[in-house]
Amino acid sequence: MNRICGVLTILALTTAPALAHHHHASRHSSRDVSRHAEASQGFTANASFYGGGPRRYEPNSHTANGELFNMWDMTAAHRTLPMGTRLRLTYAGRSVVVRINDRGPAVWTGRSLDVSRGAATQLGLIERGTGQVRVEVIGKS
Repeated sequence: MNRICGVLTILALTTAPALAHHHHASRHSSRDVSRHAEASQGFTANASFYGGGPRRYEPNSHTANGELFNMWDMTAAHRTLPMGTRLRLTYAGRSVVVRINDRGPAVWTGRSLDVSRGAATQLGLIERGTGQVRVEVIGKS
């Protein structure tokens, strides 16, 4: 029982700041995009992909910004970047431009970016499932 309480406490401590920040994520301005852009010169992110699982069969699955989820669009999920932010992702010599339209991944996964299956296919992430991608913020759509 003590072990379960300890695990729950750790989860609460690691997710509470992200949940608090998530509440205000919709208030980001273009100034915040610029701040991320300045900080993003050559940073890397641990990325994974989503699409092709259960959501593939749900015709009315929506992303956090309200649009219909399409696993083949060039889109991504991030916990804090403003919706509509465009990113250039590079992995294993391949690049793709994605647009943030969803929130995630969960803090406890250790990843900071989820890309659509379409973007992951173009990047070559499908076989490994995850990878360190170079991220450049290139603006807002």
